[in-house]
Amino acid sequence: MNENKGVGVPVSGFEGVEKRLEVVFKTTSSRSPQDGLRVLKREQWQEMLTLAKCTILSHTKNECFDAFVLSESSLFVYPTKIMIKTCGTTTLLNCIPKMLQFASNFELEVETVMYSRKNFLFPQAQIFPHGTWDAEVAHLNSFFEGNAFVIGPTNDDHWCLYFADYSNHADFTTRPVRHNLEMMMHKLDSDVCNSFYRKDGTGDTDKYPGVADIIRGSTTDEFNFTPCGYSMNGLYKNALSTIHVTPEQHCSYASYETNISLSTYTHMISNVLSLFKPGTVTLTFLIEKDNNDTTPAHFGFDQEIEGYQLKFRNLAELGNNRDILMCNYESVEESSCAKKSKLASLPAFRADEFK
Repeated sequence: MNENKGVGVPVSGFEGVEKRLEVVFKTTSSRSPQDGLRVLKREQWQEMLTLAKCTILSHTKNECFDAFVLSESSLFVYPTKIMIKTCGTTTLLNCIPKMLQFASNFELEVETVMYSRKNFLFPQAQIFPHGTWDAEVAHLNSFFEGNAFVIGPTNDDHWCLYFADYSNHADFTTRPVRHNLEMMMHKLDSDVCNSFYRKDGTGDTDKYPGVADIIRGSTTDEFNFTPCGYSMNGLYKNALSTIHVTPEQHCSYASYETNISLSTYTHMISNVLSLFKPGTVTLTFLIEKDNNDTTPAHFGFDQEIEGYQLKFRNLAELGNNRDILMCNYESVEESSCAKKSKLASLPAFRADEFK
């Protein structure tokens, strides 16, 4: 196994695909502060993030959670939950010891761990422990006891998932249903890409049109990078949302994620696709139900999306109460271009070669 412990191999583009780590904790003592992890100061979170090679750019909060825009993606902090996404060649998993130290200081114990990412565009550029999926899993297993999965075709867009569960499943009889939608999009429309390049007069925190309307009523903390790139954290009651855009045409990528609970997500998914016009989409949807709910998972959106072809779909179960749907889509336009390109690259044969 190549652990790639040094600097990754130089590549021609930026890795927009994020590494995502979510750790949920449980309270074990009455001495834990009511606000839990939220009492930590910005400087303490930066101490942890330095291990991942990224910095805090801005901080927003509401009555339920804190949201930090980072130099490479986002950090969200609830009283007993941390969700962090980092892109590029960040070393996200190096944050784990400091994260666990923070939790221990408040007498919090790990309940669940979920680490996930889509396949990288430039895997050779990653730094240990992110050089390979096997290396990431080995690193996670040095702290937790979990299971690792690769969902989707290994020679195309796929999704890597690590999950460790220490929860008391008896508690799930009283929990509300929880959802999480993530859309990972490549090959953005060229006009969309151009719109995320910094223009004269654009401020760091200027709002991008249409983003705040995805979840109306949300507070958005938006950041425009120089010369290009964009990040957004959204806060709506106890629901987060986040967007990250890498607009360079040859490696264009955008992601959208939210944990808001809706009766239907069809309109939301349509709005996101209209905003970015991607050629390909990897969509994941997590549902966490209580133990008394034996009904089949209802994912709340039409899996047949207008203008897109469903290339792959997989439904997986994590334990008895967590269902994950993973789908790969390709736009009709992208599919047509890909077929033409493949036909054009086929070698020509003369009739006499077959005599």
